[in-house]
Amino acid sequence: MRILVSGDIYPDSFARNIVAAAGHMGHWVVSVRESPAWGNRSLYGSVLWSILPTVFPHFETRKHGALIKAVRDFQPDLVLVTHGHLPPDVVDRLREVTTARMALWYPDHLANLSRQYILASSFDAWFFKDPYMTSIFREKLGLNAHYLPEACNPLWHRRTELTEDERQKYGCDLVTASNMYYYRARSLEMFRDYDLKIWGASYPRWLKSPLRRAYQDIYVAEAEKAKAFNAARIVLNTMHYGEIEGVNCRLFEAAGCGAFQIADWKPALPELFEPEREIVTFRTRRELKEKVDYYLARPQERREIAARACARAHRDHTYEKRLEKMFELMGLAGKGFTRAVTAQGLKPLKQITLAS
Repeated sequence: MRILVSGDIYPDSFARNIVAAAGHMGHWVVSVRESPAWGNRSLYGSVLWSILPTVFPHFETRKHGALIKAVRDFQPDLVLVTHGHLPPDVVDRLREVTTARMALWYPDHLANLSRQYILASSFDAWFFKDPYMTSIFREKLGLNAHYLPEACNPLWHRRTELTEDERQKYGCDLVTASNMYYYRARSLEMFRDYDLKIWGASYPRWLKSPLRRAYQDIYVAEAEKAKAFNAARIVLNTMHYGEIEGVNCRLFEAAGCGAFQIADWKPALPELFEPEREIVTFRTRRELKEKVDYYLARPQERREIAARACARAHRDHTYEKRLEKMFELMGLAGKGFTRAVTAQGLKPLKQITLAS
């Protein structure tokens, strides 16, 4: 199948994981990066890129010219949009240059819908990681919405052997790799006196918290994220308050890396992993603190639970599994698309950088 993916491409980004998985499945994949490289390198670059359309209204539509050209030239079977800032009129313009099926796979929570462009766009199907978003948009708006959670990518979310230097760099009792904001900071501040490391490179200057000293100011992704998760005794997975019923990608990534994690309990979680046997969960601050102290003292239990989570993630929760489900729901499975497979058995991957 010929698949065009619209989204930001950088290490471990949602779009990059999809592109890598689709290519590994044997599809011909083109990706169109929706932000320039500098737009993902820092918090300030991301903010600047997000406000440019507000300051210069015509920029919003014009910046998607590379996407329209790529679709017209490539003529894909499927256009897969992985973000929520594509204006509805751009989707309409894509319809004028292609007969491809068009889908949105939205990887964020309800609080980040912003202008809600995705609700006004003429996609053939909408995929959400939160069952709440799926049901409300299907039942109240009549969208062809489906529940499709995020996943792990076994190409890099897997167990890894660490060198002594890597253990020195990444080793700790508690770890998380995440953006920081007051909700997360307040939820983790009770561990300020623990051996805690927070990986990421976008700590806001306005965020005043004793956790600042635990922040590494280093973005870890793919193989480096696997090292960071494997070197820690416990991965803390405190989810954003905007996650209503669904879970975040870190749930699958940490599990795929073979790490032991304690995660926010969410209604969708029991269908994905068996609570307390594959993923340890918490509902309150007190429960989180008690379970951290309990499992820090029980390495064998941690190893057993982590091993079960890893096996489950690689069996049921990979991007390839998710894409197979998407193709099935969209009627694209088993269509017999022409495949020009390379000698290595994989489709070549192409990336088109956004034109300035």
